[in-house]
Amino acid sequence: MMFLSRSMLKRPARVLVHGRQPPHLSLRAESAQRRWNSARPSPTSQFYKTFTRPVAKCLLLALFTYQVTYWAWLKLEQDEIKAEREAEIAKLEAQVQSLQAAQKN
Repeated sequence: MMFLSRSMLKRPARVLVHGRQPPHLSLRAESAQRRWNSARPSPTSQFYKTFTRPVAKCLLLALFTYQVTYWAWLKLEQDEIKAEREAEIAKLEAQVQSLQAAQKN
């Protein structure tokens, strides 16, 4: 093992089976050849190949923006409700203290 270089150990060896390339390599070559020799792709497939990624990005950005805006709105609404409740509590505590002071007199 010491006489083999590291690059030889990392790369799998290409084994020729009966003088041919392994099947996965020949399938790749056939698909590439078919792609270049075939007729023009349909306009529908070209449309989706061209616009799928930008449309998906826009939809995801819109969804993210909506969620952030919704969260911010809920947070502000909760803060407003909390402030109203605290004001109501302070008002009622002041009223209780004034009534207690009136009872003592």
